Amino acid sequence: MTDTENRATTNTAHGSPEALLQTGAVHGDVHITSKPARAVAAPRQLPHLSRVFVDREHHLRRLDALTAQASGRSVPVAILAGPPGVGKTALAVHWAHRSRVRFPDGDLYVSMHGHAPGPRGQAAQALDSILRALGVRADRIPLDMDGRSALYRSEVHGQRLLVVIDDVLDPAQVRPLLPASTGSMVVVTSRSTLPGLVAREGAERLLLGALPLVESVDLLRGAVGARVDSEPEAARSLVEHCARLPLALRVAAERLVDRPDTALIELVDELAAEESRLDTLAEEDELSDLRSVMSASYQGLDAGTARFFRSLGLHPGPEFSVAAAAALTGVPGAEARRLLDRLRRANLVERPHVDRYRLHDLVRLFVVERVRAEDGLPAIPESIGRLARWYVHAASRAQLAEHPHFPVVPGGEAPQELPDFTSPEEALSWFEAERTNLIAVTTAAFDHGQYGVAWRLPASVYPLFEVHRHWHAWVDLHRVGLRAAEKAGSPFGLARNHLGMGDALWLLEDLDEAEHHYRTALASGDSWVRGFALRQLALVAWQSGERGPGTVERMERSRAIFREAGERRGEAMSLLGLADFRADLGSWEEALSLCRAAVDAFEEIDAEWSEAWARCSLGRILTGTGRAAEATLEYRSAIAAFDRYEDSDSRAVALRGLGRSHVELGEPERAREVWTAALDYLRDHDDPRTPEVEEQLRALDT
Repeated sequence: MTDTENRATTNTAHGSPEALLQTGAVHGDVHITSKPARAVAAPRQLPHLSRVFVDREHHLRRLDALTAQASGRSVPVAILAGPPGVGKTALAVHWAHRSRVRFPDGDLYVSMHGHAPGPRGQAAQALDSILRALGVRADRIPLDMDGRSALYRSEVHGQRLLVVIDDVLDPAQVRPLLPASTGSMVVVTSRSTLPGLVAREGAERLLLGALPLVESVDLLRGAVGARVDSEPEAARSLVEHCARLPLALRVAAERLVDRPDTALIELVDELAAEESRLDTLAEEDELSDLRSVMSASYQGLDAGTARFFRSLGLHPGPEFSVAAAAALTGVPGAEARRLLDRLRRANLVERPHVDRYRLHDLVRLFVVERVRAEDGLPAIPESIGRLARWYVHAASRAQLAEHPHFPVVPGGEAPQELPDFTSPEEALSWFEAERTNLIAVTTAAFDHGQYGVAWRLPASVYPLFEVHRHWHAWVDLHRVGLRAAEKAGSPFGLARNHLGMGDALWLLEDLDEAEHHYRTALASGDSWVRGFALRQLALVAWQSGERGPGTVERMERSRAIFREAGERRGEAMSLLGLADFRADLGSWEEALSLCRAAVDAFEEIDAEWSEAWARCSLGRILTGTGRAAEATLEYRSAIAAFDRYEDSDSRAVALRGLGRSHVELGEPERAREVWTAALDYLRDHDDPRTPEVEEQLRALDT
């Protein structure tokens, strides 16, 4: 501010501005850009705390000491290593909860499922989830792991974060997730000692073994109460039967809580009897120390709860919802919730998040043993098939909410208690939570001979994998779908999966392989499949430089197939392809007529996203015919639609076209503004189009 009487100037800044400017006289424009403020709250992802936690004071002190190093030049990495059931995750979560105040920018938690059922966690997938939790929009997340890791380090630069990476199998799952921001810290749990992380990253290894006898009794006392002190010898015998493993101790403790009038010595005798009964199973495996404790607790369940519990072990994914548990076990949803809560109270089932449940991998091994012993192997395919049918119907609903013009093929009568989706956002949120399960269930359905549902799931929902750029997972899904369709003897299933595989490979720019799958899909008798296979073959050929009459004729044939079948969106997509071809050849007026017809068709069926893309093509054609002012209106309409869909990649394409229109209108500063916005996005993604836009901006100066 300026004191006009004394002609003295003082400057005052409030808050924590990222950009300040002090000047005398200013002539012309001043442009200041700064990083936008974080639009999301600091992530707080730690799982729930265990009700009882004892001992590990030495480990807690060492973790505290490592935290002190976080303010130095490096990011400390702690490895909590030990056998299954020893309490590695419990220690990591307990310490993280009590220390999270030291990490004001948030805490991140990811399980790599190193020993859980289903697909092993990949670093690229974990980075995708972490970036979303940090507020990065899906369309800004690179496809490759190196790009994701670089963006992750950029996003957390200068922040103090705690990162917990659970159930790790090898160092490759960890390295891309390590932040470089001082003030942060990483805690890893693993059954392996991960010597590679110690050698290369300087990680500190903290080994966990069974609890000491006194602390084991303390854990039992914390769960059971004073009964432990009234039978000290029985208490000591009990903890030895549990091999002093925290997981086994919690299961045994809940057995006592459910039987308040039972003496500890009675449970000790039961465990001794179980050990004798299970001698034939007590091989040197990871379950041997827990089997007798689990068996005693299992025997205390009523028949219905025991049957429900056994079936849960067949879920092929790392965690599941109440609705999925109901579908797997064949009970109503309300009953499934009641039984899950009972099993959770008995420490037989864990609830890491609201409405999400899981079994410890040792517990899962036990219940699968019981399925084989009590229900027999034929019961497994039936349960897997029931679960897979629920997932394919639920995922089909999500697909239709996100893309109502895509024909799903769930097959069979719809199961009860399927989720409802009122918006594309809800559908995509459900998909992100269930994506790993969808892949695991498809694979399990194939492995257990449920081929009909195994090909339907990938054929029905692959656009969900497209919209958030899970393109490599999309390819993996269709590999299973193709094998399943072949086993099922379904030409239609093969065609749908070949078409989807072609689309995934096309987006990954593997044009030769994409062409192979499109050609194979072309043999289908289904008009929708044939129409899109022809359209995509024409696009691949055009991209490969084959711009003769044969390529155009393919696109014309696809249009005719769609028109005859009454498939309006397909016909509009072919019209749009023809318009782009004509524009590339300089036939502007013909291109304009075709493109306007495509826009009208998309508008008629309310396909807003497709209409926005058509308006980009229309803007390009209008600019080419000297009507750049009209073109700017089309581009701005498209940009507004892409903003509603939070599709920044498509928005960047529209901005590039809008800039060209402003150049044609003799408005270089407006062109500079929109091209700079596009360039910001492209640079964030290391996009190969970046140099072209940079050159366009340099050309404005000349």
